[in-house]
Amino acid sequence: MKYVRIGKTGLYSSIFALGTMTFGARNSWKLAGVTQQEADRMVRKAFDAGINLFDTADVYEDGDSETILGNSIRDFRDQVIIATKVRGRLGDGINDVGLTKSHMYISARKSIERMKCGWIDLYQFHGWDSHVPIEETMDGMEHLIEEGLVIYPGVSNFAAWQMAYLQGMAIERGYSRYQTAQMNYSLLNRDIEHEVLPFIRHSQMSLLVWSPLHGGVLSGKYDKDLNPRSGTRAGDRGFFFPPFDREVASHLLPAMEDISREIDASLSQIALSWLIQRKHIVILGVRNMKQLEDNLGALDVNLNSEHISRLDEITALKPIYPGWMIERQSRGRDFQTVE
Repeated sequence: MKYVRIGKTGLYSSIFALGTMTFGARNSWKLAGVTQQEADRMVRKAFDAGINLFDTADVYEDGDSETILGNSIRDFRDQVIIATKVRGRLGDGINDVGLTKSHMYISARKSIERMKCGWIDLYQFHGWDSHVPIEETMDGMEHLIEEGLVIYPGVSNFAAWQMAYLQGMAIERGYSRYQTAQMNYSLLNRDIEHEVLPFIRHSQMSLLVWSPLHGGVLSGKYDKDLNPRSGTRAGDRGFFFPPFDREVASHLLPAMEDISREIDASLSQIALSWLIQRKHIVILGVRNMKQLEDNLGALDVNLNSEHISRLDEITALKPIYPGWMIERQSRGRDFQTVE
C-alpha cells in the first residue's frame, strides 16, 4: 500500500480508501445491498491490505451504512480514519436537513452513536448549503471540533470559489483549516482541473476521489453502445450517474482495452492507476470481494508515460476562459531580466 499525507496535517492516509455507499441490505441506492457479513469480509480484506481510510455518510441507507461500518471496524477502530458527511435529509422534520448548527450538532452525535466510534476523524460538508449562512455552518463545525467530536473538517462537491471563501473565513476567524475536498474525478470527468484542482493544490488540501470508475463505465462492464443492463448500477437505476460524454467514452474505452492487452491489467486497474499516479486518495466503491481484489491490483499496475499521454490526449479538457489566458500569461514575461 502507498500512503499520502492528508492536507497540511501530520496524518497519513492510504492512497486507496474504502467507500461504503454499497453497505446496507435495503439497497435503496441501487448499488449492491451489502450485508453486515459481506461488509465484515471486505473491510477486513481492505484493512489487511493496508487501507486505513473508510468513507461513509449519514444519508447512505439512512444511516445503515454507518452502522455496518462501525460494526466492521470495532476491533481496530483506533488504527483507522473514519470519514463521514453531513447535509442530507435524515427525518421528516423541517430542520432535519442542511448545514445549520442545530442539524450538525444532532447529526454528528447520531453518526458517532451509529458507528460506536467515539469521534469522527474527518467530517465533511456533503455539498454547499445556500439556505444557511456559511458563518453559521463554520461555527457549528468549530464547535464540534472544540468538543472533541470531530478532528479534521473537510468538504465535498464544492466549487472552487466556495472552498476559497471557506478557507479565507477559517483564517480570518482562527478556525481549523479544511483539509480535504471529496470530488468526482476520473478519465471521464476531468472538470475539476479547470478551477477546483488548482485551488486544492494551492491551498494544500487533499483530494478524495469519488466514483473513480465513473459508475462502472470505466470497468468495461457495458457493451460498445453503452447500454445499461440488469445487474449493473446504470441498469438497476435506469440511468448513468455520474453523467459523461459518450463520444469521449467511445474513444477512451477502446484505448484502455488496447493498454489492457499490452500490460495485462483490467480496465478498472488502468483507470485507478491513472489516478493514484497523481497521488490523490481514491475511494473504492465496490459491490463484492471480487471487485475489491481487482481494484487493489491497481497498486501493481504501472502506466508508462506513453500510456498516460494516450489517455490524457483522448480525455483532455477544452480550454475555457480565464484558464487559457492565465496559462498564456504564465509562460513568461515580455522582457528580459538580469538575475
